[in-house]
Amino acid sequence: MIRHLTHAEIDKGWWGAALLRCENRLWYAQSWILDIASPGWEALVDEETGAIMPLTWRRKWGVNYLFQPYGLQQLGLFAPIGSKDRTDEFLAAIPSRFRYWDICLNESMRSLMKDGVSVTERTDQVLSVNASIEELREAYSKGHRRNIRSSDHGEIGERATAAEFFELFSRTTGSRYGAKHPSDLVALQRVVEEGIQRDQCRIVSINDGSAILGAVCFATWEGRSILLKSANTPAGLEAKAIFRIIDHWIASHAGSDTLLDFAGSMTPSVERFNAGFGARPRVYLRLVRNRLPAPLRWLKR
Repeated sequence: MIRHLTHAEIDKGWWGAALLRCENRLWYAQSWILDIASPGWEALVDEETGAIMPLTWRRKWGVNYLFQPYGLQQLGLFAPIGSKDRTDEFLAAIPSRFRYWDICLNESMRSLMKDGVSVTERTDQVLSVNASIEELREAYSKGHRRNIRSSDHGEIGERATAAEFFELFSRTTGSRYGAKHPSDLVALQRVVEEGIQRDQCRIVSINDGSAILGAVCFATWEGRSILLKSANTPAGLEAKAIFRIIDHWIASHAGSDTLLDFAGSMTPSVERFNAGFGARPRVYLRLVRNRLPAPLRWLKR
């Protein structure tokens, strides 16, 4: 039976153990991340099967609504191996007080719900690195191989702090593709800072003297390494810094069972960039449901 748990009713130890038993577990769904990204988050659970679904929510204009925290690409239902697809059962169990949804399910979920729900396909891109670096580089596009060969400027390492990375991100990549609200970027920075303390997040940068040319934040957990965010200066663009950083990551993990998750994009240029490393698309779903009172319903269209 699916139960709704308020935040106070969630046993974080039980949640962590349940998540580890889920076949489709993702880094984003750890309780410590949800605590930072959505304080007061709630959950749907089936203690008999171990299936779990976090409910990340906010309150605005007196209305409770579900939202997708910035930087947490996919959430939704997580279930153990062999569990049947219960996506629509869990969606139907979401408390009615959440009058508006704008959430992203994980790539293993397929919803058939039609009850006033708008479903949009979105694309993630992933790369298995279970091959030699020579084989992996052979799958790069010609342009990517050329850019990496010409990228020999600056020193690569883990010298940037989370504060330095997010300052760079906010004035470069983040100015075009960043958070809608400054508080969301602050929350993601706190997630990364905590992730570094837990040895789950790393910031790889290329530095020219004391200046950062470009940097990438990777979040690695349970065999999956997510390219969480990247930032590039004009000098970094010239030096092909992000090409070199990603190639460095692939080389250091080549031959392992780790999956590099580029976190996808609906921006064609970013999709081409990821595909140039051999990444393959995977589809996940964005769900929007609007049951707000009439005046607010039109504001959220």
